[in-house]
Amino acid sequence: MTIEKKSIEVGGMKVSVTENPGEPLLLLIRMAAREMGMWDKVWEPLSRYYTVANFDLIAPDLDKYDSSVAVFRHYAQQCVDVAKGLGYDRFHILGWTGGAQVALRLIIDYPQHIDSCMLLGANYVPIEKRPTEKSLEILSVILGHGDLELYTYYWLLNSFTPDYAEKHFDDIEALVDVRMRADRGRLDTDRVMKWVRMLREQSVTEEELDSIQVPTLIVAPAYTNLSPLRKLNALIKTSELAIVPGTGIFVLIEEPDSFMTAVGPFTRAAAKGRPPVIRLAQENNITIMNKGKRVDVLENRSDEAVVFLHGWLMSPQIWAHSIAALSRKIRCVALWQPGHGKSSAPDYEFTMELWSEQLIDTLDSLNINEAVLVGHSMGGMLSLETTFKYPERVKGLVLVDTQDEAWDKPRNDQWLQTVDTIAAAWGPETAPQVANLLMSQQFLDNYPAWTGTWTNEVAKYDLGGQSNLARAIARRKDYSQQVNEIKVPVLVVHGAADQAIMMDVARAMTERIPGAQFEEIPGAGHCPPLEAPEIFTEKLVGFLKKKKFIK
Repeated sequence: MTIEKKSIEVGGMKVSVTENPGEPLLLLIRMAAREMGMWDKVWEPLSRYYTVANFDLIAPDLDKYDSSVAVFRHYAQQCVDVAKGLGYDRFHILGWTGGAQVALRLIIDYPQHIDSCMLLGANYVPIEKRPTEKSLEILSVILGHGDLELYTYYWLLNSFTPDYAEKHFDDIEALVDVRMRADRGRLDTDRVMKWVRMLREQSVTEEELDSIQVPTLIVAPAYTNLSPLRKLNALIKTSELAIVPGTGIFVLIEEPDSFMTAVGPFTRAAAKGRPPVIRLAQENNITIMNKGKRVDVLENRSDEAVVFLHGWLMSPQIWAHSIAALSRKIRCVALWQPGHGKSSAPDYEFTMELWSEQLIDTLDSLNINEAVLVGHSMGGMLSLETTFKYPERVKGLVLVDTQDEAWDKPRNDQWLQTVDTIAAAWGPETAPQVANLLMSQQFLDNYPAWTGTWTNEVAKYDLGGQSNLARAIARRKDYSQQVNEIKVPVLVVHGAADQAIMMDVARAMTERIPGAQFEEIPGAGHCPPLEAPEIFTEKLVGFLKKKKFIK
């Protein structure tokens, strides 16, 4: 595919654009001059889905602005004006470093014009500001000599990884030459210093971030400070975090293919007008103290209850698509399992019976008397335990990639060894092995950034407490001879490519449960709600309607 850019004038500004009739507009925003070619290596792959445009933001008189917020709002208005000049009232945006700050102001101040947003190098000011201040002192010394060329080298060499700088220093020199020509007569050292300080100021508030409704992808190169980006991800409830392995903030130049792999699913979904991100609303988070143990719950409050119980090393996020579909029809509650998220980990004496009791106590705290339990993997095992221990509290069961049989000793020994290994050595080396067990190869190929994001999320769990949880699972009762006593409607859902619990195990369980309905999810592994959310939700909603739990 040959992509040709042309330069046109819009409102007195030169705009580089690839016109793709009928395709949505994507604005590429960065403070570096267009002539530097910073976007060149991703222009063509992005142009497969969008009309792509880039322009030099007109630098304002910084002396007229008293804050970075005002400056970035000024730039955001320029973006809206250029898009309208190109004939687009709505558009997508990819903001890089300073451009990411502009993009944040766009999705806060002009959400009616933005269909999706990608942020690369977005700045969220950390609590500890001394490293930033020291960095500014160094820049002040450099700029105090009036040497913009040396400053440009400093900026570039701190942006590229050392390996790239060593192998491509000629290219870096060329970038400096272009920048010097582009900025000749346009910048002075005082202005640069003021601009650098503005880039390091907090230009958005937590309240503004919480108000964002635009689907947003935060791109985090592995060789950058991930902590502020994770916080940004937590504050923007319509955002996802994609970690690009093995590169730094100049990933678009160093590893453009890795960048496109990480953002590909988001960009394709956004270009087709599909919501790329569905996240559970964090303002509905409730913390319950249950007999001294913390249980975190995500819920949307309505009159009846479907209770979602996720599987091992997962989170309530796997149910996001289903909850979005059901939230106006029935009350939905998604619990963090023990030792996951911030929920308290169990102690050594923890059993499946105590786990079930804890679940009922939690439901009592939420004033839920009856529930349809939707349990994935270990959540399904908990659902079965609760159905037999508290039959009056369960009015329906959805068992997802789980089983009613207990494991034999070799399987239990292998399971406990796996959990103990993970507790001791969780990280980029061990996580892919677990991911291969839990997810289908098709999912891992289609979403290569998922494993990195998931690895970082699980690292925050109480991994030591997982060993106690694992023992409770290993010691659970065998219900295979009792499931024929279940009186409530049951749906069994299973991924066709599940390697953790095989398909024939699920089919055999279904045959033992009177009137149970079986649904296979083609291509999915052990986690259909995450791997095939649309299909899983269709099966779940259909079952709930058929059994008259919802209209």
